[in-house]
Amino acid sequence: MTDTKSLRILHTVAHYPPALAGGGATHVVRCISEGLARRGHAVTVATAYSPDRPENYVLNGVTVRQFRVHGMFQQSVLGLRGEDIKAFCRFLRENEADILMNYAAQTWHTDLTCQCLPNLRARTVLVACGYSGLVGWRRPLYWGYFRRLPRYLGQYDAVVYHAKGYHDERFGARHGIGHFRIIPNGIDSAEFSHPAVDFRAHYGIKTPHMLLTVGDHYRNKGHDRVLDSFVRMNRPDATLVVIGRRMASWPRDCWAGCHRAAHRIGPRVLLLDQAPRSHVVAAYKAADLYLSGSHVEAFPLVILESMAVGIPFVAFPAGNIADLPGGVLVTSERAMAEAAARLLDDADRRGRMGVDGLRAQREQYEWKTVVGQYEALYRDLLAAPKRIRADTNGSGA
Repeated sequence: MTDTKSLRILHTVAHYPPALAGGGATHVVRCISEGLARRGHAVTVATAYSPDRPENYVLNGVTVRQFRVHGMFQQSVLGLRGEDIKAFCRFLRENEADILMNYAAQTWHTDLTCQCLPNLRARTVLVACGYSGLVGWRRPLYWGYFRRLPRYLGQYDAVVYHAKGYHDERFGARHGIGHFRIIPNGIDSAEFSHPAVDFRAHYGIKTPHMLLTVGDHYRNKGHDRVLDSFVRMNRPDATLVVIGRRMASWPRDCWAGCHRAAHRIGPRVLLLDQAPRSHVVAAYKAADLYLSGSHVEAFPLVILESMAVGIPFVAFPAGNIADLPGGVLVTSERAMAEAAARLLDDADRRGRMGVDGLRAQREQYEWKTVVGQYEALYRDLLAAPKRIRADTNGSGA
């Protein structure tokens, strides 16, 4: 018999609507939280303070508690600041939730939770999200962070990975973390059924073909790879649309670099900042191909969104992209340019690949399916014995 008992669920995430920051993490936690609320559970999200959000805020059935804490990582790396650090820890210790889920490591709310794990009554879950600090130029900076992290992973009741075989799962396997579950991301395909605008007409795109990439301007999103590939294509019959918010990006300003490149290339590159979500959806519907240059992902929503509208993707391998149908993987800008050019010249192949991606998205990666997997995990944890949590002596991750 199906268990229908309502659960008290607490999710934590760095940012939550109506705050605009947070990108994919904010969107994912919102979809999971609202989906569980629609199933009758009492869901609260703890997040950073936003001046646009009143106290005692409820959004689509989800209660939002906000704290004045900032600083992306624990004090061993970049530092935590804010007047509500102690208040957040007290909130966790006194909370009567059945389930506490932290979304993403290398974030202030997860790092503070790690300090409190032995004193929490709830079953605890960490959604790992790939561990971006394990790769690239930031790896030496986070050596101490990841040296200490296994101690905390062992105290969570479950760890969730979005993709099998990625950085976070391999890290866990090296350190004996066997209490994990693979849960993918999802999207709501209905959002893409009826675009609000004719994107090409609205933005004056006259070329026969349109290529698209979507992502906020962080270095790891690989906008430079996509722009370089587009130049190598040398296709006067194509326009590249780059949609993403300008963000602080160190050591290079990604937005400034893209702006300079777009100026050199000319009008066949359209660089959009602060495009409304309805226009982003319309851009997917208008595109012939999606290009992804990302260096680090866990389960990229942008690839799912391209699949949802039936357009092929050309992508560098990151996260679980290699496991998704409907696209081509490449390892260099030259290879991306060549693969994209071949697809532009072969409408039949684009159509077949688009159908493969669309079918997989509908069958496996709808939010209603993914939310059901989180609900099942939460119920399984409550039915099992609680993991023993050793005292961490208050030291952060």
